[in-house]
Amino acid sequence: MPDAADIQRNENTDYERSDASLTGLLLVAIVLTVLLGVAPLIIRAGFPTTRGDVDRRLAIAPPAPRLQTNPRADLDAYLAEQQSLLNSYGWVDRGKGIAREPVAIAMQRLARDGIDGFPKR
Repeated sequence: MPDAADIQRNENTDYERSDASLTGLLLVAIVLTVLLGVAPLIIRAGFPTTRGDVDRRLAIAPPAPRLQTNPRADLDAYLAEQQSLLNSYGWVDRGKGIAREPVAIAMQRLARDGIDGFPKR
């Protein structure tokens, strides 16, 4: 460890020899507190009708998707609907003659008959 005599002093540096004024800091804190406490009152006095000019009731229903209160039941209902579409007959577009059939039957028919224009093995 170097001795005190070995330490070189830098004459260009110094430290602050006084503390911040406690009275000045207290005065700034009081002014800010008063300003923050009085400003809303001044704004309210200057604009007295701003609070009553907006109807805050919900007049329309919010758009979908809505908040899910029971996500598990919603998912189960969705999956059941999709399974019934996959496993049943029905019209996709009756005017164009497009119908759906169960996936298992469609796969069997495709394996048996193939695809028109697709080479067979």
